[in-house]
Amino acid sequence: MKKGQGLPVSTIILILLGLIILVILIAMVVQKTKSAGKGLKEVEESTCAKAGGVPMPFGTECDIIYGSFKDTGVNKICCKEGSVK
Repeated sequence: MKKGQGLPVSTIILILLGLIILVILIAMVVQKTKSAGKGLKEVEESTCAKAGGVPMPFGTECDIIYGSFKDTGVNKICCKEGSVK
């Protein structure tokens, strides 16, 4: 038998450790992506009413709740309930 054929044991161990670390990193990325997707869905479903406001025409003098709400379209703002002057 010739010496030096095949991979040394230390190389195989390093490859296995690298694969384990890669699997852990992929699992972490997938988990963070899922939680970010859930947060985006909550933002997508947010409404002015859920934020404690009332959709009013742009230019209405009131205390404004800033954000992007699906029930305030173009030329509408979200005013805090009871703050319309």
